[in-house]
Amino acid sequence: MQGQKRFSPKLFYNVNLEDLVPQDHVLRRFESLLSLDFLYEETRPHYSHTGQPSVDPVVLFKMMLLGYLFGISSERKLTSEIRVNLAFRWYLGYDLDESTPNHSVLSRTLKP
Repeated sequence: MQGQKRFSPKLFYNVNLEDLVPQDHVLRRFESLLSLDFLYEETRPHYSHTGQPSVDPVVLFKMMLLGYLFGISSERKLTSEIRVNLAFRWYLGYDLDESTPNHSVLSRTLKP
């Protein structure tokens, strides 16, 4: 008998992003070997003390690193990939239900 897969979305899911990224994924290795905490102190003078909180500077650097490592040169393509790639989300620290940064955040950050 031929089976047919029919998608029926659930109202609630019991899933953990940590479990969805393989233990041997290259980004897990980067996360364990490369500490970027120094970026907070290095970038502090470039931020205002007033206004809305910015996107985390470590997240911005990691986004650019993802583009370089995976050969994604378009900011729009990169942010699109970040939205759908579970390992990218995990590496940046964004859970499944969180909005990821828009491409314009990178455009404004990279402007001289």
